[in-house]
Amino acid sequence: MILLPIVLMTLECFQCYRVNASGVCESRGGTCQTKENQQCFLRKIYEGGKLSYGHQGCSQLCIPMKLFNLNITVEYKCCQDSPLCNKF
Repeated sequence: MILLPIVLMTLECFQCYRVNASGVCESRGGTCQTKENQQCFLRKIYEGGKLSYGHQGCSQLCIPMKLFNLNITVEYKCCQDSPLCNKF
């Protein structure tokens, strides 16, 4: 029996804790590398139907969805198909 090494693919993702509505990172911008079972994510927050700000990075738990609460909508997008796929 021949054992082959398991190669874990990492993915580079944009990382920013606060992206303004114009797409400019306002705090701690850069990139992150996914680890085992992680993927890139992008979260956008809309207030009154207008894009307010966002957050992007690497995450183990990411479920694509939209949440609605009164005047606020939160949209989650996940990707792992190409480097930097979570562009704002």
